[in-house]
Amino acid sequence: MKKLVSVLMCACLVVSASACGKKGATRATADIEIIAPEAVVTLEMAREATGTDMVMSPDTDYDGVARTVTYVSQTPGDADPVSVRIEQFSDSLSTDQVWNDYEMNRIRRSDSEIVTEPDIGKDCYIAYPYICVYDRGCYIKIMAGSGNSQVQKDTLINLASQAVKVIENTISEEDEENGRGNVIK
Repeated sequence: MKKLVSVLMCACLVVSASACGKKGATRATADIEIIAPEAVVTLEMAREATGTDMVMSPDTDYDGVARTVTYVSQTPGDADPVSVRIEQFSDSLSTDQVWNDYEMNRIRRSDSEIVTEPDIGKDCYIAYPYICVYDRGCYIKIMAGSGNSQVQKDTLINLASQAVKVIENTISEEDEENGRGNVIK
């Protein structure tokens, strides 16, 4: 009798645990395309932004949370590097966690300037030499050039708006919503 009760209790636990999964999801987070930073800002975009011949640096990196690509001038000293970092929601990182990373970095930069241009994600700010964008569960950080001139600002905004188009063509709003609380622990 004790064995029967134990088996029934285990069965109840299994059923209860499986009922805790997300409901109504139409696409699993594992099915969402991982967006490479070189797809968000391409080599051609970096060349156009700097006006010089750029190449992809071998310093392209994945630190377990975010992917980074850096483009450098083919002729050293011709232009500042262009660097793109993207943190994207996944099975191990929810959209809420990505938003919190974005927001915490914004708060730390008291010198940041909110960007109110249309079509640049859900939230965007410049903290020179970077422009940072949150959109569709992705945190994009782009560095291009140096200084804080209007030319620098225009370059950053141009690259960010192009990056957001890539994100929005790849990840739907529904995918982002489904990624809100999907972290497997």
